Amino acid sequence: NDLFALVKKNAAVADVDDESSLLPLNNNPISVEYSTVDGKRLGALVAMVADGTLTTSMARKVLAVMFEQEQRDSLLLPADIAKANGWRVISDPNELVELCNGVVHDPKNASQLEQYKLGGKKVWKIEKFYAGKVMAASKGNADPERMKEAL
Repeated sequence: NDLFALVKKNAAVADVDDESSLLPLNNNPISVEYSTVDGKRLGALVAMVADGTLTTSMARKVLAVMFEQEQRDSLLLPADIAKANGWRVISDPNELVELCNGVVHDPKNASQLEQYKLGGKKVWKIEKFYAGKVMAASKGNADPERMKEAL
């Protein structure tokens, strides 16, 4: 679906006023079938999502880059695109603990740490606050389940 959306978007940009805009890609109909994102690269991207290397949101970003690259004739593999842009799921427990420690012990978050230590009804809000801060610090790359365990 995401690839088809990119093809349609490209078609819309290709020629908005022309009635023949239904044939924007080398005079082919608007269809994923005519996209140059080949099956090998698309399969590699799906495999990266399946094995947990990328999240679906990261995969969408990689797919967009793959589609844009096809317009410039420089075809990189999804793993290379993800690496170049820093898109990877952080699932290493040690790395996550280090990230969490940095956020929890940040002087900017001292008041939340004190509230958490006191306990009470608002503890769950503070846990969500820290989870959000860790995700921001990791630029959205932390594995949410493992990050919660590390936190």
